[in-house]
Amino acid sequence: MIKKVYYLPKGTEPTAQVINNLLNGSIRKKQIEHYDKLYSYMMNEAVVSREAPHKILAVTNFARYISKTNVGYLLGNPVQYLASEQYNIDAITDLYRKQTISKLDVELAKDASVFGHAFERIYTDENSESWSTRVDPRNVILVYDDTVKHEKMFAIVYVPSYDEKGDVIDNQFEATILTPTMVMERTLKNGELIGNEEDDSVHSFGEVPIIEYPNDSDRVGDFEPVISLIDAYNILQSDRVIDRERLVDAILAFYGSDFDEKQRKELKDSRIIANMPEGSKIEYVIKNIDEADADVLRQTIATDIHKISMTPDMSDENFAGNSSGVAILYKLLAFEQHIKDKERYFEDSLMDRFRIYNQFLVTKSSMSIVPTEEIDAVFKRALPQNDLETSQMINNLVGSGIVDKETLAAQLSFVQDAKETVELAEAEASEDMDLGNYGTDKPNDNEDEE
Repeated sequence: MIKKVYYLPKGTEPTAQVINNLLNGSIRKKQIEHYDKLYSYMMNEAVVSREAPHKILAVTNFARYISKTNVGYLLGNPVQYLASEQYNIDAITDLYRKQTISKLDVELAKDASVFGHAFERIYTDENSESWSTRVDPRNVILVYDDTVKHEKMFAIVYVPSYDEKGDVIDNQFEATILTPTMVMERTLKNGELIGNEEDDSVHSFGEVPIIEYPNDSDRVGDFEPVISLIDAYNILQSDRVIDRERLVDAILAFYGSDFDEKQRKELKDSRIIANMPEGSKIEYVIKNIDEADADVLRQTIATDIHKISMTPDMSDENFAGNSSGVAILYKLLAFEQHIKDKERYFEDSLMDRFRIYNQFLVTKSSMSIVPTEEIDAVFKRALPQNDLETSQMINNLVGSGIVDKETLAAQLSFVQDAKETVELAEAEASEDMDLGNYGTDKPNDNEDEE
């Protein structure tokens, strides 16, 4: 397994030697090769090298299907944030809406699905507001300490340097070094850091403003465990295509007769054979193909791909349109458990984001400190929902004192902001009460007229 996380002794500083070892070390080079391989499968560019005449002609992009299905099921609906009544998180949720943070969440989930983990950088924009952006895992290194807590020590966001012709300069990188307090722009050239320390800036995020989104505890992508099966499937399908091509170009064999060049040309043009010698025969020399066995093998490999990746085949007959919601959920049990694991790690990273945004806004006196344990991130599965059944459950719980109104409203598939929905409903109910006496808000006027 390729190592995807860095641990260094606590207190290690991002010196030139440390950064050079991280960027140019053998571990990083292996990581980049592995990331490129995973990305090529996602983009349908992966081709298995085989000796001619066996070539990969038919590529079934299982990698993209698996990744898209997992991400869509996890984040098909935007994440909602609920806070305890004594805390106000509007300042943060407003920033989230302003930058359409749900779109960024999908991009991060896709990276985590493909590469095994994703990275988000939080920075201050030209309006002095906190902002988030995705960073390609191939362009960032996040370093943790080697203690039991594995606290973030520093991060390096880098790209290769280019000359005036647009060519990559060997052994040179443009790097942004992020520590818990500083942002430093440097050029790493031949193992030396070049840059003006006077241009370094202090940030107000309270920690390293890089957040890692692991796909699971091992940082393994969703289709990474089935790459060999995907290769086998594509090889099998390509061989079947090649066999069909050979069948079209089969050799025509003559027995007991001898055709000269002129007769062969006439046969090719007219497609007719006349005056065949007695006892002679003609037939194609072909390889017998057992399509039934080949198709059984294809279905077996496809089933293993879905089983090992824990991603259901939505075209399977088991997902009939008349199946109940509970029946479908039983068929999706392994998939649901897999998504639950992804959700736990994703939620943990979302809380890191919330904490950094909160710290930044506290320094600007825009809000007070909100402990992350007082925040709930609500994920809604992208499945057909039975809102009638959900509404009946809500009616049974309203006023029971067991569940608050925001949590109940968040269960409905068409509700995007539970807090806003509850506030609008209460305002509407209050307005209806004001107009409840004879359809007028001045009931005493009617008494005077009588």
